[in-house]
Amino acid sequence: MASSVSSMSLSDPALSKHNTYQSSTSIASSQQSFVMSEGPNRTSSLEAHGNHQSDTASIQSKLTRTLSMSSNNSINIQQIISQQRTLLKELDAQKAMYRMDVEKLGEQVIKTRKKIEQRTHDMDVLKSNYQVHLRSVRSSDDDPSSIAKKLLELKQSIHVLACELLPHAEPELTTEKLSTLWLNLGPSIDQLGRPLPPERILMLTEKFMMDVLVQNLNINIFPGLVCNPEFLELSNWFDQYDTSPFYSTRLRQELSMLVVKNKSDPKSDIEQTWKKCVDRNWHHLYRGLQKAYPAYLLSSSAMKHTSMSSSSSSSLSSSSHHITTTAAAANEYGKKLRQLVEDTICLGSAIKGQEECITAVDVREGLQPFDSNLMEDEDGQTSGTIAFCISPPFVVKLANRYEPLVKGRVLCFPS
Repeated sequence: MASSVSSMSLSDPALSKHNTYQSSTSIASSQQSFVMSEGPNRTSSLEAHGNHQSDTASIQSKLTRTLSMSSNNSINIQQIISQQRTLLKELDAQKAMYRMDVEKLGEQVIKTRKKIEQRTHDMDVLKSNYQVHLRSVRSSDDDPSSIAKKLLELKQSIHVLACELLPHAEPELTTEKLSTLWLNLGPSIDQLGRPLPPERILMLTEKFMMDVLVQNLNINIFPGLVCNPEFLELSNWFDQYDTSPFYSTRLRQELSMLVVKNKSDPKSDIEQTWKKCVDRNWHHLYRGLQKAYPAYLLSSSAMKHTSMSSSSSSSLSSSSHHITTTAAAANEYGKKLRQLVEDTICLGSAIKGQEECITAVDVREGLQPFDSNLMEDEDGQTSGTIAFCISPPFVVKLANRYEPLVKGRVLCFPS
């Protein structure tokens, strides 16, 4: 029966159509319900998919920009490296140039040093030859510095000989006799006191000895020659008409050389004249000092008489013995004076043999003011009028000016 029912339902067209409609309707409704149930999920999925695509594009954009920046940075670094390499090449080229310049300059320095050494050697040879030439025309090997030293030694020798006389001074007599040695200094000597104190006696004794000896240091006087007036006249003519001092200087040097070479030749007239000059200076000194110190320095006649008495008598009394002892001391002192005179005349010859003019300054006693550049005061004063010139200043002429060589020694009175 069941099968018949099914057949019937299937065979009935109306029934069949109804059922088919119902089925279609149910299928459509079921499909619609599925779509409706599925709609919200698909929308969210599409949104998520869109967001994912947006993030992917952003990342790709960032990557593109990063790659672009990296590419730009890479290009910049390559440019910098290229520039640095170019700079290094330029610096290497400059270094090579500088190295070449240094080598060239080093070679030039070596050559320059060799030239300097050679020229220094040549200059030394020239100086040596020049000094040899100068010594060949000089009367001695002295120069201004050694002459200055000898002038100081002369002043010291005078001081020593004056000190040797001082213990034998008789204040009253010595003061009186010293006052008579200068015609123009009597009033000034009186101002020093009567009788003179020992230090003033010593000072005036030194002054007298220097006043006598300094004449031999005059560049226009040649001990041993008799042509002094003629030389002075000729020298003045050169000074007046010749702007160069060459000829007058050479003439002075030649005359000085002539004296030095012949003063020890017994066959020469110069030797006799030179000895007479020494004797004249010695007698002048001895006579003046003998007047001031009679107890120590015997007169020439007394010395001769004592010598004759001692040779004729074998036994001497005590008084005769004392006189003989005094005569021996006076004789020894006389020898020292003679040696001093000879040394001074030789110094004068050395001065005359110099190319430079070395001379004593003429000091006007009683008129000239004190000059600290040229002189020193006996009492350490720094101003005043020169009353006594114990030893004159010596100067040397360089070009057209005079420079101090040895300072003078003076005593000033207040102005």
